[in-house]
Amino acid sequence: MGLIRRRARPLESAISICLLAILFLIGVGIFVKQLNYDMSRFGIETAVERKINNLKSEIETPFKLSSLPPPDFTILSEPKYYNADNLYEKINGKAPLYVESGFEKLTTAIFTYKEDENLWFELFLYEMGDIRNAFSVYSRQKRPDAQTLSNIRFSYKTANALYLVLGQYYIELIGSSQSAELFDAMMQVLKEIKETLPQEETIEIAELNLFPKATLVPDSFKLYLINAFGFEGLSNVYTARYQTDPGPITAFLTNCSNPNDAKETASKYRDFLIENEATTVKTNLKEYPFEVLDLYGSTELIFVSGQYVGGIHEAENQNAAEKLAIKMIDRLRQIISTKNND
Repeated sequence: MGLIRRRARPLESAISICLLAILFLIGVGIFVKQLNYDMSRFGIETAVERKINNLKSEIETPFKLSSLPPPDFTILSEPKYYNADNLYEKINGKAPLYVESGFEKLTTAIFTYKEDENLWFELFLYEMGDIRNAFSVYSRQKRPDAQTLSNIRFSYKTANALYLVLGQYYIELIGSSQSAELFDAMMQVLKEIKETLPQEETIEIAELNLFPKATLVPDSFKLYLINAFGFEGLSNVYTARYQTDPGPITAFLTNCSNPNDAKETASKYRDFLIENEATTVKTNLKEYPFEVLDLYGSTELIFVSGQYVGGIHEAENQNAAEKLAIKMIDRLRQIISTKNND
């Protein structure tokens, strides 16, 4: 028995050593795996990754932010950069609107007044891919009582901020307070950006010219890229406000790929309204191809003209809605006829 015990001890020691070696190798494997672990799966960006991403973004920015501050201002800390994955960190609550509208990158920087650190403004430079995407986020957030800047087509100002579209860029300059120093500085920064950004000044959004001009509320256009009026089948829908005697009216238009697609889109939208308890309403204007519905006391109107679907949304007066729809159809017919003759 003593001999067996003496032989067993070396065997037990060998097994223990092997087990320890296996555990050591497992530990090394886990350590190596953690060194290369993709923390972004959990929405976590390491300090090194953030530094690398910021450096890459700064290189890709079309101008040096350090060249923007007016003489009496300086940039407070390093500029920050955001992509679609972390945009919510900066504009929590609004991020889905931007991402759904083609958002690519956001660059932000804070400019502070050297003589008073309480006076500062922040630059938000959104890269949206193209002018329509930029216009969509701009138009859907625009305040109805805003004052347009004279030298930029899509722009407005408030007491302490500037908002505008330059090509594919949607830009905000927001001050800490209402101040002449801040406003002048923001205008100077805007001038530098406008002169530096690569943009095509001649770019037009052709759909805006399809709306009749009479009684149109200036700069009231909006663009819904998806889910217009809560309906998934309505995309790339432009709206405009009109002032009529009974009250304001919202008109809409979307350019479909062909006339058949337009008819199908209009039919599905009509079905959507019916499903939401809209009822059809009689109209005496049989020569115009539109359908009128009543939805909880407001007038909805839908028509098809060529490859366009248009109509009136939530009008208070049926007669006023029909008159505006006639003007829209007549204008579209004229435009379509002109194109066919060219």
